[in-house]
Amino acid sequence: MIAPEHKNTVGDLLKQSRLRQRLSISECAKRTHIASRFIEALEEEKWSDLPSESHRLGFLRLYARFLGVSSEEIVTLYQDKTVVTSETSAPHGGPAQNETPESLSRPSTDWSPDSMAQVIGLAITLLLLAWVIYHVVSPRMSEQNPMPRVRRRAPSQARLVAPKPAIAAQKVRLQAQSDSWLRVTSRNQLLYEGILPAGASKEWSGPGPYHFKIGNLHALSLYWNDQPVDLQNGAHGAVNEIRIPPQ
Repeated sequence: MIAPEHKNTVGDLLKQSRLRQRLSISECAKRTHIASRFIEALEEEKWSDLPSESHRLGFLRLYARFLGVSSEEIVTLYQDKTVVTSETSAPHGGPAQNETPESLSRPSTDWSPDSMAQVIGLAITLLLLAWVIYHVVSPRMSEQNPMPRVRRRAPSQARLVAPKPAIAAQKVRLQAQSDSWLRVTSRNQLLYEGILPAGASKEWSGPGPYHFKIGNLHALSLYWNDQPVDLQNGAHGAVNEIRIPPQ
């Protein structure tokens, strides 16, 4: 390595070594990954243009080694002729002290606390935006395309052949012409469930209401207070559900 002569300044030694090798500042910046403005600051000894004391020493060592000058001699000469002030923080608007010289001249690929905070802030913003869009657009879409309401089919209402008598007591009677499955309930109590054989009849009386589930409409006749009930009203094939009295 070329040992510097102490009659020259740090900047002169670095600049003279670069010129002897016919290197431009831009080429040195490209090969050392030190920004051109920092190389100019080193050669012109504009120490205030460098981020911090640690960056000055780091840049001096790196640039001196690249030019073939003794880095230790360069640093010693710098310290002998410069009042070193310990910097505890980076200048306002400058890089943080824990950055390396190389990191100032090329984009950093590491996650920093600031970048993480920005990502988190962006995520929160997107979530809030999605929430607003959902609550603004969703009601409008519902109004334009209302979903069909699925209604549970209620048991068919009993329809009398003759007018319904206006009495409080409910009297119901079933007559089987042929075998038919039957289920009868009243006030959540099971009154009958099974096969009602041909020729058999069943009769109940009380306040009601009575719920009939009939498996073969054509095999039964139903009477409400001695009035015949139309079992075909609301039937599905030969099956129907009937409530007496109707709601």
